[in-house]
Amino acid sequence: MLSRPHPCLGWLYISPADTRRVMDRLLRDRDAELEKDPSFSGMPQAFIDWTWRSWLPANMHRYEERVREHIHYLDGKLSTLNLELEQLAGGVLDNRDAAADLRERLQRQLDARELV
Repeated sequence: MLSRPHPCLGWLYISPADTRRVMDRLLRDRDAELEKDPSFSGMPQAFIDWTWRSWLPANMHRYEERVREHIHYLDGKLSTLNLELEQLAGGVLDNRDAAADLRERLQRQLDARELV
């Protein structure tokens, strides 16, 4: 059996033994949600919470290298997104600042005229 992606952490491929335990927990949490609401769909919040609070910390020793690699990937992605945002929004922010400055100047002219 090949490693498969974790249901919540799709970027993290986990061992077959971990896949069985994780899927068992996912199905239990799903069944519990379906008992409360027969129309439930999606990822149970209890499973997401369990993944972050219990499963990942307990299994970090096995997946630490992959977690570090993903953090490095996310650092690069954030840098790229910040650069793109600056390029896209930078001009908009400049236009906003110019409009605010022009409005302030015009308002000062009106205020000065009313004083005369």
